[in-house]
Amino acid sequence: MKALFLTNKEGTPSTRWRVLQLIPPLRSAGLECDVVELPGGMIGKLAAVQHASQYDVVILQKRLLPKLLNNRLRSHSKQLVFEFDDALFLKRSDTGVRVSDTRERRFRRTVRDADAVVTPNEYLAGVARRYSDRPERVHVLPTAIDLRRWIPRPPSKREGPLTLGWVGTAANVRLLEIVIQPLQRVCRRHSGVRLRVICDEAPALAGVPFDHQPYSPETEVEDVRAIDIAIAPQIEDPWTRGKVSTKLLAYFAAGLPTVASDVEAHRGIVRDGINGLLAGTLSSWEERLERLIASPDMRDALGAEARKTVEAEFSLEATVPKYVELFRALVESPKPA
Repeated sequence: MKALFLTNKEGTPSTRWRVLQLIPPLRSAGLECDVVELPGGMIGKLAAVQHASQYDVVILQKRLLPKLLNNRLRSHSKQLVFEFDDALFLKRSDTGVRVSDTRERRFRRTVRDADAVVTPNEYLAGVARRYSDRPERVHVLPTAIDLRRWIPRPPSKREGPLTLGWVGTAANVRLLEIVIQPLQRVCRRHSGVRLRVICDEAPALAGVPFDHQPYSPETEVEDVRAIDIAIAPQIEDPWTRGKVSTKLLAYFAAGLPTVASDVEAHRGIVRDGINGLLAGTLSSWEERLERLIASPDMRDALGAEARKTVEAEFSLEATVPKYVELFRALVESPKPA
């Protein structure tokens, strides 16, 4: 079976997490996989789409194409899968989030034309099902993490100052402002406690002692494992409901005790009090951080359960067979008369 992945730019998080890391295990499972980054111009896109007929399955990753291109891709694809992990039908700007008529129209067309739709969570799946004339074609396949790279951290320190930590992109570093007051209070009470920010851009966090660690894919595992308590602040809006918290997957894979905002994007991963802690108010953020600082045993217990969660539900070993099963079912399905 031959599969073609038409993707966003190679360096984007969604391409790395949702496509590129799947390719080696898919090839090990017997699939011939090619990955083509869709170019910017219309001529380049048409050329890429033209080759779709050479493959048994074509996976369009997170692209909403104009009608001409979408129709061309549909006509050249034996089996077409649309894969997306963001609320593509919305437009986000500095002034807020709104529905985009153009994006919504393209999203509806893409969903209806696909033989299968793949998305990482029930919120996005629900939206796709509303637009699809065959909702059973929509499949939830979670974002996975390569546990061969991510080794759990050692047991918690029993003495000495702790390191709180956050990992994210420059576009999301502003989310740390949500918890600046709890961080200020916690750091004032506990001498030596600092925040490590692993990001391309350093934040402005008045009153919070922090170290800035530039993000590097080569050192990300080592950098995350050096954190004692991880944090994941997030806002709740129509855009973030569709997000996949890859930082939570990294924290969990590293076996970190984690405090996360009590929002829909996190509830699919964090089970409060079992594999992590959810915080819905500033006071609860402060209280949960204090509990973890005070208890090495609690940190170790939550971290161990977090690791078990990704092993069972979000590992490549758990996820890739579901892709293989879906692709084989599409290829073997009877063609319409």
